[in-house]
Amino acid sequence: MAYGFIEDLDGFFCETYERYETICALRGYRMPQMQKSDVDELGFVRTYTLPAERKKLCHQEDKTELLKQLKGNLRDLSFSFSFEPIGWFTRLQNVFKKNVFYKFLKTVWQRHGIAQAEAGAELSVSSEIWNGICEGRFLPSKNLIFSLAVVVGLSMEDTKKMLSLCGYAFDYTEAKDVVISYLVQQKVHNREMVNAALKEYKIENLFLKEA
Repeated sequence: MAYGFIEDLDGFFCETYERYETICALRGYRMPQMQKSDVDELGFVRTYTLPAERKKLCHQEDKTELLKQLKGNLRDLSFSFSFEPIGWFTRLQNVFKKNVFYKFLKTVWQRHGIAQAEAGAELSVSSEIWNGICEGRFLPSKNLIFSLAVVVGLSMEDTKKMLSLCGYAFDYTEAKDVVISYLVQQKVHNREMVNAALKEYKIENLFLKEA
């Protein structure tokens, strides 16, 4: 089944994806001018390098074909199926801290009117690990936070804060981060649409339980 929003996702991807070594290696890619010279008020010639974002796919005349080529080469290598235990001393310190992942998680449950167990039931992670994450005994992986953002319907602000509290951030040199960013920003939570977007960009290794 075809979904019309994929075309919009493609446009967002072309404007956002920043792995320039991959982009520039595509067959038919035309390298843009990256240096410019001008004369200042004293008559001196000044040469400077233009922003790297000029290399993005959105600036290419044949971006549709280039994107198709790039999609064919994508591989999701972000394996993260283990969860790091948090040491007892750090857990003790976290009791007295305000900005801690598991505490912020509780505010998310309240804001979205969802129970911890209800969210966990949508994720392909054991109840032991899930409860440990929610109680501050395990550090969630980046892939789990991405999965949670899609399942709960987190805002971009909340998603970024969850990532930051665990030492992560969106990395737009990674196709997965670009696609998840689009889904969160555009509030795409329908599971069939989410699955279609993930399949389009060959994104795997998330913790979304099959519907």
